[in-house]
Amino acid sequence: MSKKFFVMIAAVVAMVLPVVAQEPAAPAEEAATEIAAPAPVEAAVQSGMKVTLPCKVYGNCEDEGESVFIASGWMGSTDAIEYDDCWKENPHAGESCIKCVFSDPKGWGGIVWQNPANNWGDEEGGIDLTGAKQLSFWARGEKGDEMVEFKMGLIAKNKPFWDTGKASLGKVKLTKEWKQYIMPLEGKDMSRIMTGFSWTAKGRAEPVVFFLDDITYE
Repeated sequence: MSKKFFVMIAAVVAMVLPVVAQEPAAPAEEAATEIAAPAPVEAAVQSGMKVTLPCKVYGNCEDEGESVFIASGWMGSTDAIEYDDCWKENPHAGESCIKCVFSDPKGWGGIVWQNPANNWGDEEGGIDLTGAKQLSFWARGEKGDEMVEFKMGLIAKNKPFWDTGKASLGKVKLTKEWKQYIMPLEGKDMSRIMTGFSWTAKGRAEPVVFFLDDITYE
């Protein structure tokens, strides 16, 4: 064969080899598997222990063992707080009521009713109060001008276990006579309530003395 023929063959081979060496593109289905999976959806909140309504937070000191919320969360200047849940002088109903005293003139203090006791949202617990339309309680001041703030549902979502619903009456000026107070709860998620009731008070020249009775979810 002539030299010219071999030169033509070499030229054809040089053109074909780069095409053969190229790898085929990945199929569309295979490429799709490389897309990052979506983040998992947060699990639903676990409900608390179901109770029958009405549910008493406090009725009489003799019923203390039956309450699902415990007055265990003392806050602020705890040394200045006095608490007597068997005070028998002039209760609203029954044989006893709660007497609270806060005596730090420059500080603040309060008590939270918790489930379980001493639980600030770091452990499981809570009460399922689904269906409750209001939190009712009775209160009076020793002199009639005491300022006290009342709330329920204090634990926020920055804790592992939190209150699914919350409510507040803000600061209330108490009267010397017993008066009923109501926190509306309709439309709130009451499926897991860790802190069923609370009060806080700021100090003044004289001790803040007040009384509570018949604290009930209805």
